[in-house]
Amino acid sequence: MEWFDSPCCPQCGLPYPSEDNKPPSGQSTVGHLCGSCRKKPPCFDRVVSAGPYAGAISEAIKLFKYKKKVSLGKTLTEWALKSPLVENTLFSFNAQEDFHTLWGCPVYRADKAMSAKTLIVPVPLHVKRLREREFNQSAIIASVISRKSGIPLLANVLIRHRHTMPQVELGGMDRRENVSGAFSIEDSSLIEGKEIILVDDVYTSGSTVNECAKVMKKNGAEKLYVVTISRMVD
Repeated sequence: MEWFDSPCCPQCGLPYPSEDNKPPSGQSTVGHLCGSCRKKPPCFDRVVSAGPYAGAISEAIKLFKYKKKVSLGKTLTEWALKSPLVENTLFSFNAQEDFHTLWGCPVYRADKAMSAKTLIVPVPLHVKRLREREFNQSAIIASVISRKSGIPLLANVLIRHRHTMPQVELGGMDRRENVSGAFSIEDSSLIEGKEIILVDDVYTSGSTVNECAKVMKKNGAEKLYVVTISRMVD
């Protein structure tokens, strides 16, 4: 698997071209925002993707999502957790919690999650797509990350109440319009003052996670970080 190990935008995670004197593996270029983030700052605070949506990673994700190879998706997530960017990011969150009491507890009930400062939330599927696919790949990825990192997973707080077209089939502007107003919060008290780690399989244009971040921050989330297995890179 090919994982990102070059400098990247500290907000959207866009990888910058590698140089011989590049920073240590997984280091973001603090303060050096990419052109897109300078021009129109996103609602999320940071994106961390393990590797590019290409080669073995993209093939594994396709088998996971469209051929129902759930065990492959879980294994891919475990590999991604060992990538430089993702490992360093989740380690920083672990320092905020009592790691030993959280380890091995992948899913927390709402009342349990209320005592945690940082929560993992998967990008939801609309019920129509969930019926078609029979599982939410982001929720499976999120459950593995939660189990391995010890950070509580809060499911069903972020709702996709409007069915949308697959983002991969659309262009940039159409992607933003496609997901605009598609998400809502079931109970804002669950995320008020929390740091949220939003989990998805692929970061494409950022429209989906940005819309999720906008809704969650409007409902009281303090910080919004995004973790994905891969991202599209031109």
